[in-house]
Amino acid sequence: MTFSATDAAFEGFRVVRRKPVVLLWWAAFYLVSFALIFLVAAGPIAGLMAAASDLENMGPGATPEDLEPIMMAYASILPLVLPLGLLVGAVLSAAVARSVLEPGKSAFGYLRVGMDEVRVAVVSLVLMIVLWLASAVSFGLAGVIAGFLGAADVPGGPLIMVVVFLAAAAFLIWLSVRLSLAVPITVAEKKFAFFDSFKVTGGRIWSLIGMAVIAFVMTMVVSILTSIVFFPITMGLGAAVDWQSLEGMGAMGIVQAVGPMILVAIVLQAIASALSAAVMYAPFAAAYRDLKGTGTPELA
Repeated sequence: MTFSATDAAFEGFRVVRRKPVVLLWWAAFYLVSFALIFLVAAGPIAGLMAAASDLENMGPGATPEDLEPIMMAYASILPLVLPLGLLVGAVLSAAVARSVLEPGKSAFGYLRVGMDEVRVAVVSLVLMIVLWLASAVSFGLAGVIAGFLGAADVPGGPLIMVVVFLAAAAFLIWLSVRLSLAVPITVAEKKFAFFDSFKVTGGRIWSLIGMAVIAFVMTMVVSILTSIVFFPITMGLGAAVDWQSLEGMGAMGIVQAVGPMILVAIVLQAIASALSAAVMYAPFAAAYRDLKGTGTPELA
């Protein structure tokens, strides 16, 4: 199969058109994931809200020491939320890749919890660390060069600094693109494909960047359109709430009063997130399929 950046960029829409029910499965998965994360981190989140409220009551006279409770609350939340977030991302990105690479295996909206997801989670974590280190090194080096140029008062120094930082950004974009097919390869070839993407993306950098830009723009369009469509619904529910009656009401009373509105808003957000995930992730699986020539014919 030949690779077309434009065709690949719209693969997410084809996935949803081919199997519309996957959108409901992925939205339900988002809802369950949100609920699980909230239940696991409910205590620390409550602590964070209390610390934020205390800081607000202190007013402008708050000192750096007064920020310590908030920092500690964040520190207690991250070890709980980050692993769950990584797992949720792995399950969903594997499902989207599977919907492109193995369209016949559509049970449960392509969602699975198995070795594919474990491998995707590990590969994603490793590549996140690699990109973070690459970013730290490249921009750190750019900062050192900029500092040297500033201290030496080199003619044209500001322009050279701009070029150096642009070069660092270009390097990170290049590296990200070269690693961008790691998840589809991991799902398709059933292995830890940490750097296998380099073999597939060679000579296709500009096409893959174009595909990613189109997919990102489409994701933004989807987000805007879903917000426009869902806004009247949430506003209508909000109009039905007697907000003045909430003054002085306890936390449980407020939850009971605005709970239905919040629940509907969460459901709508889950649907929008599921569609955005399809639009953003599917193009990379399509790119791997087309570049490797291992495409599976679309199912009706």
